[in-house]
Amino acid sequence: MSSLLLLLILACPLMMIFMMRGMHGGHGGNAEDGHAHSGGHDHARNDSSASLEELRRQRKQLDRQIEEREAEEQTPTPVGGGWR
Repeated sequence: MSSLLLLLILACPLMMIFMMRGMHGGHGGNAEDGHAHSGGHDHARNDSSASLEELRRQRKQLDRQIEEREAEEQTPTPVGGGWR
């Protein structure tokens, strides 16, 4: 019974260690990973600014499409040979 209790107590920290490694993608804590992460953050900033520009471009395109659709709704359409 005491060995079962000991296993249960040891299982919690071990599970926490494995879950934390899984959340961080299994990266070790050595110095090389630290340098890779700092470079990765710069890369993330470049990706972020590039995606921001892409989002701005898409927004302009959507704004143009909205204006076109609103203009189409405001123009009268012929009904039964005449204008309404």
